[in-house]
Amino acid sequence: MIFTNKNKGFQPIDLHPNENNQNNNAQQSNLCEIGANEKCASCKEKECAICNLGYKLEKGKCIPNYTLKAVYQTYNKNEIIPLINEIYVPYITEIIIDNQKIEKPSCRHVFQEEGEHTIEIAFNKEELISMKMMFNSINNLISIIFTPQFSELNIINMKGIFSNCQNLKNVEFQAPMPSTIKDFSFMFDGCKSITELNLNNFNTKNALDLSYMFSKCTSLKSIQFNSFNINNITDMSGLFYECTSLTSINFSKFNTQKVQSMIYMFAGCTSLQNININSFETSNVKDISYMFKGCSKLTNIDLSKMNIQNLTNINGLFMGCSSLTSISMGKLVPQNIKYADKIFEGCNKISNSTMNSKNDSEPIKTNKIEKNTKHVIKKRRRRAAKAEKGVEKDLYKK
Repeated sequence: MIFTNKNKGFQPIDLHPNENNQNNNAQQSNLCEIGANEKCASCKEKECAICNLGYKLEKGKCIPNYTLKAVYQTYNKNEIIPLINEIYVPYITEIIIDNQKIEKPSCRHVFQEEGEHTIEIAFNKEELISMKMMFNSINNLISIIFTPQFSELNIINMKGIFSNCQNLKNVEFQAPMPSTIKDFSFMFDGCKSITELNLNNFNTKNALDLSYMFSKCTSLKSIQFNSFNINNITDMSGLFYECTSLTSINFSKFNTQKVQSMIYMFAGCTSLQNININSFETSNVKDISYMFKGCSKLTNIDLSKMNIQNLTNINGLFMGCSSLTSISMGKLVPQNIKYADKIFEGCNKISNSTMNSKNDSEPIKTNKIEKNTKHVIKKRRRRAAKAEKGVEKDLYKK
């Protein structure tokens, strides 16, 4: 399981924090304003119940909660829709739907009327350490807000939290997210209705995996990630895979010094016209296979400032880049290349052109790279075969 204390269940509270006694509100609301967790530990039940700071009473102690605010869309009367992945139900302290508290929180709810519905889902803040696949494939989810308390959580995993939420249009982060998160892979994968994302409140300093984070966001046209700290990222595979509406991407503040894989990173970005990745530090990158596959509107690609001497796989690197007329890149080391098939397949406009290399005195013919790397690979295979035969002979002699 992805949670601690997995066998511990949480019961819904009897009193909702908003059910304040109006006559006593002014007098008692200050009981938990400062140091709520400590003060409420000795509060009476009635006093804690009116504390409107996101705490609940459990065994005489106020436990901190975290609340997500969302909007769901129903299309029929008496429609039953999922609200959340069912594995998270034991960690829900309460659910409020259209300002009405639900007595028995469940992953599904029957909506009597069609239309938009506001939902508040409160979790035990101390127990919630993962949001992996939390809203996966819930197509009724159209909007969600991460309230400021989100920064206080110890979340480590947000993999696929919104994957295949095809009608999700708005995601808002009201404060910086926790610095503890390590996995953002597939976070927005398949969110086909999102047109823009503001991720300037993302805290990614300890993140390791961004693979396929925005893949198949086919309506995404604008993305802001100026605060992205990716110093520890090792995997950026498929980051923008099939983001067919993106025309340009700004990577001016990306630090990719630990990244090892960039396969399919921009593959299928059929509207991409401009891309500048010269700021990338790629000394540890070994695999860029199919990185630009299908980028049919790119006319030129400049990789001249990238350190690509440690690459081992460049299969299909520019496959299907039908508008490409020029490529500039650093010097490949054929001895390191293990896979180099179909690099320029479908690149009809550069078939008789040249690929410029900053370390060569003269341009390299585009077909020369494939020819040289294939030669090296064949030579390596022959050596390996001879070595195997030699081992067999030695064994036979013994």
